[in-house]
Formats: sequence, C-alpha cells, structure tokens
Amino acid sequence: MAKTRAYGADCILLAAFETVYGTLPADGYTRLSFKESSLGAERPLGYDPLLGQGRDAQDPFYEAIKDEGEIGVPLDVRALGFWLKGLFGTPATADNGDGTFDHVFTSGGTLPSLAIEVGHAQLAVPKFFRHGGAKLDKLSFDMARSGAANATLSVIAQGEAESATTIDATPTTFALKRFSQGSGAIRVGGGQLANVVGGKLSFSNNLERVETIRADGLIDGVDETEATAEGSVDVRFGTDTTLTSAIAAESPVEMEYGFTIPGSPFALTFHLPRVFLPKKKQEIKGPGGIQASYDWRAARGPVAGYLLRVTLVNDVSSY
Repeated sequence: MAKTRAYGADCILLAAFETVYGTLPADGYTRLSFKESSLGAERPLGYDPLLGQGRDAQDPFYEAIKDEGEIGVPLDVRALGFWLKGLFGTPATADNGDGTFDHVFTSGGTLPSLAIEVGHAQLAVPKFFRHGGAKLDKLSFDMARSGAANATLSVIAQGEAESATTIDATPTTFALKRFSQGSGAIRVGGGQLANVVGGKLSFSNNLERVETIRADGLIDGVDETEATAEGSVDVRFGTDTTLTSAIAAESPVEMEYGFTIPGSPFALTFHLPRVFLPKKKQEIKGPGGIQASYDWRAARGPVAGYLLRVTLVNDVSSY
C-alpha cells in the first residue's frame, strides 16, 4: 500500500562508480545497507541590506549549492569493499584459492567518483534524490567491547537532482554479514594491546572543493589533498609498558585495528605502520580503575610505503 509519509525503514540507497565525473551511469548500481544519511543539497539564503528602501527588509539572495553530508554504514563483510573502493581507489585483489579473496586498499591514490541515489519508493508519489560527482572524504568508527560495528562516511557531491523513478530498477546486492565489536582487537607491534577498553580511528582524504564561478552554482570537482589518519586508544593504567616505553623514547609504533568472524576466514584489518602517541598524565578520579586516552596520529611508513592499509578478506571476487 502506498504511503503519504516517508519512513526511514522504506528508504533505499543505490550507488555506482562514474566513468566521467558528474555523469550518472544509466545502470550498474548496487543496493547498499545503511543506518542513516544526511547527504543532501542545500542552497542557503544570503542577505545584503540596502539603504534608501525604508526600514523593512528586502529580498534575500540564494547562495551557491552545497551538496554533502554523512552516511552511516555497517562494517560488513562484503558491501564495505564498495565503500572502501570509493575511499581509497581500486584494491589489489588476490585469490586465496579457497573461495576467499584478499582485497588490499592503500591510502594516497586517486579516488573514483560515485553516483548515489536515496529513494523513497513506498510513497504514493515516489521521490528519488540523485547525487552525481560524489567522492568519499572521511571514514571513522569507534571500537568497544560490545555492540554493532558501524562506520561513518563523509561525502562531498557535485549536486542533487530529484526524480519520480529510480535510476536502476534491477540493482545488484551483497548478502549481508556484519562484523561485531565483540570480535574486534587493537594490536601494537603485532601483539594484542593489553588493558585496552576502547578506541577510535578516523581517516581523511581532506578533499578540496573546486569552487569555480558557474551559472548553475555547482562545483567543478573535488580534489584529493593530504591523506591523514588519527584516532585514540583508551587504556587502563597497569604494568604493561607497550605504549609508555614508546612515548618515552619518542618513537612511533605499528598499530592495527581489526575485526574477525569466529570460525570464518573473513576479516577486516586497518594497518598503520607508523603511529605517534603523546605523553598523557595519569589522572585519578575516584576509587575505580585508572585509565588514559591516548590521541594518536599516523604518518606514512617509508618502508611500508603507505599511511594506512586496509585488508578485507571475503568471498567477493572483485570490486
């Protein structure tokens, strides 16, 4: 039955990689799971007061179009590779010979652009919002002992168009299988970090909008600048000296954030070969456990040749 009001439960998100920036493909879209989306175009009102027209305000004017926002996605075994391709570029894929494949994404490459459609197909008058020239700017996620594993993607698009029909009535899909926080781990120097109770990781392409003067108010493109990665680890104070020794020596550590699925070869690993941590004071806030949050920053490893490498092991042959 058609509805007169839109609900998030009915929303559909389709995405495909563009061949030409800002030109939406006619087909070849993938339907992707998501938790939330703030992606949308805005055209704010500007105001420039004039004298000689009396005390009442005059007409405002329309500023340039700004199409961007965030999409919350699950850290899932298969579909995440689609988003990682948008964030890092085409991966290097190796066939393991057992039905699984290693997809290796590395920072610092050239990014593809995407076409994204967010649709409300169950409305009596369906509405579909298409975003062309979309590039993925940032990815961030938290790590905890329990709960679902989700990430937030920041998107910058060229512009938005509304349609009454979907751009692809027969999109492909990925079978959903999610990683969970309970199977996550943070490693330093190849070993499990002791007494860690939480963590965060954020990667950014630091995209720059090419804001040329155009009659349609759109941007000309989105260019990559310096890739950066930073985050934090929350550690209970104890006898382990893994972090404190590195901080005292002012030397970087190798760090890895990862997820696995017990009893399965599927895995997701974020590898940072060169991470610097600040010295933190040990605050005592009561009779409970003492802990500190170390806000780290990553740098490119001259031997590894990258700032961040993401390895996704699943049963998808290519992205």
